[in-house]
Amino acid sequence: MMNAGPLRSVTVGVRSIDQAMQLFGEIFGLQTEYDLLAPPELLSAWGLPPTTRLRLRELSCQGYPVGRLRLAEYDPPPSEAVRLDEAGGPDSATDIGPKAIDFYVTRPLAEEVARLAAAGYRPRSRPIRYRFEQYETEEVVLTGPDGVPFLLMRAVHHPETSRRLLPPGVVYSEVPTVSIVADDLAASRRFYGEGLGLVTGTDAPIAGSMLDQTCELVGVEPGTRMHFVVYQAPGEPSGKYLLVHFFERSTRRLRGRMRPGRFGVSLYSHEVSNLEALLARLQALGAPVVSGLTVVDLGPGGRWRLALVAGPNEELFELRQRL
Repeated sequence: MMNAGPLRSVTVGVRSIDQAMQLFGEIFGLQTEYDLLAPPELLSAWGLPPTTRLRLRELSCQGYPVGRLRLAEYDPPPSEAVRLDEAGGPDSATDIGPKAIDFYVTRPLAEEVARLAAAGYRPRSRPIRYRFEQYETEEVVLTGPDGVPFLLMRAVHHPETSRRLLPPGVVYSEVPTVSIVADDLAASRRFYGEGLGLVTGTDAPIAGSMLDQTCELVGVEPGTRMHFVVYQAPGEPSGKYLLVHFFERSTRRLRGRMRPGRFGVSLYSHEVSNLEALLARLQALGAPVVSGLTVVDLGPGGRWRLALVAGPNEELFELRQRL
């Protein structure tokens, strides 16, 4: 088997891990799996100067192995963000590249939004309730540490294939989905389906009756056409990708912005069983290998062979095989 499997973790560059933990630890209740300084081999694999001090802290929801959040703190600190697309920001909501990190919440969404706003995490819209295919949901996008967007979802009706039921008393989930603004859907389908070996959950345009509400949620003008494609590992409800296609509205790429050493979403990491075979398959589809095979020992985080691969929408993937 050489498929990528579900998204194991998403790496987010932050100014201060301790400050970011006020949101992800104290409010979200995510637990620390490890907290360490990265070894020189990882700095090299990530394309960082050898003098960089990189602190990594991986967080899970009650130890769940999928959909983890890995915080990265750099010294010297970054000078650029992967994406800043709030109103008046330098980037647009339709720019091609990584977008948001999603979390399920079990409490009423309005209560959580008020709680988060009081802590300094601003909502970008009102909570939006809408139906799409077999889903009925209430969602809101907020701005997290260092400008990274995150989306909260309260499931009114979501199939078991898209949502893991949380243990009693757990309010926030692991990362069930990350969103990406996609350019060429045919190229994206080849990469995620044929390349990574993920399967399609949803592949449909947003219907007219729900379009304007969805536009408000994602921060684009009313009437903007959208097509959603979801990719996931078979049998795993978390660690999914939501590709959002804006047709002619996406004219700019966040070229080269998603990479370690910057604020925001900088890596999507997958654990694989046959790294060489998967790399060969992705290269045959035209996906560039950004960083070749490297052995990295992260102590409590595991010992790995890893490589970085670029996706078709300015994404960057860390593919890892456990040693």
